[in-house]
Amino acid sequence: MTATTLTDRYISAVVRGVPEKQRADLEQELRASLADAIDARLEAGADAKTAEYEAVTELGDPIVLSARYAGRPLHLIGPALYPDWKRLLTVLEFIVVPIVFATLTVVGVLKGDEVGGVIGGAVWTALSVAVFLAFWVTVVFAVIERTAPEAACKRTTWNPDMLPETSARLTSRTEFVVETTLGALVITAFLLSPFVSPHADAAGAPIPFFHPWIWQSGLVVLLVLVPLLQVGANVLKLRGRWTMPLAIGATVVDVVGAIVLIVLASTDHVLNPAFFAAAGWPASIIPVVNVILVIVAALSIATSAWENIRSVRKV
Repeated sequence: MTATTLTDRYISAVVRGVPEKQRADLEQELRASLADAIDARLEAGADAKTAEYEAVTELGDPIVLSARYAGRPLHLIGPALYPDWKRLLTVLEFIVVPIVFATLTVVGVLKGDEVGGVIGGAVWTALSVAVFLAFWVTVVFAVIERTAPEAACKRTTWNPDMLPETSARLTSRTEFVVETTLGALVITAFLLSPFVSPHADAAGAPIPFFHPWIWQSGLVVLLVLVPLLQVGANVLKLRGRWTMPLAIGATVVDVVGAIVLIVLASTDHVLNPAFFAAAGWPASIIPVVNVILVIVAALSIATSAWENIRSVRKV
């Protein structure tokens, strides 16, 4: 093995990892650098083979050296993009995965499938979605870091204004009273609807305003439980005892409630047509109300997730 052969092998390994337009200049630079290092060792008394071997060793791994010249990172997600990657992935996992789980569970139960199988399938699918989200978000950020200019990768510059507030109150007393009152009205309406009505059927039984299927399916439990849990969340916000786990839990509760409402409205199981007939109201109102409820519920999923998680920064 000659000095030229070892030098050529090393230079070839380095330049193949840089863009074509850089290779000629880089090869010239490396040959000059190695020649100087070898000459210095020869003058110090080393033999030619040892001098070349030590000079090449000093330059280090050719993959690391070529990455340095090409400006290519040797990590998957570097410090410039890591905070943005973590924030985005966290938000997506805490929003999308619960929505998938809740949707599959509700749909499966409504179809009459076995509860154990429904929950098991929903868990498996939700976990699969979580893995896919983590994979593709990471791939996108890795591509950005390797293709975008270094300045473009600095998406977010931290500053002291981003620190959480020390104020303990996350909601005003007025907001708390209004939301609690609305929650109480919703709960009362669902609980009293089967028993209190201005209209009765031929047998004298009250005709409920809401569709009887809500009680037959058992979904009334969720429609009552969700407002109760929302009131509890507002109490914690009012007292400043709000944390990320609580925000995630509140988001899941809100999403489940919205999904139940979407399912009921889309299957025409919110308002009772018999009540409308007894009251002499046009049945054409029911589809319009259903569309409005679906839109409101869909919007509430996004706004609830955003407000609950963002509010953690204010604690």
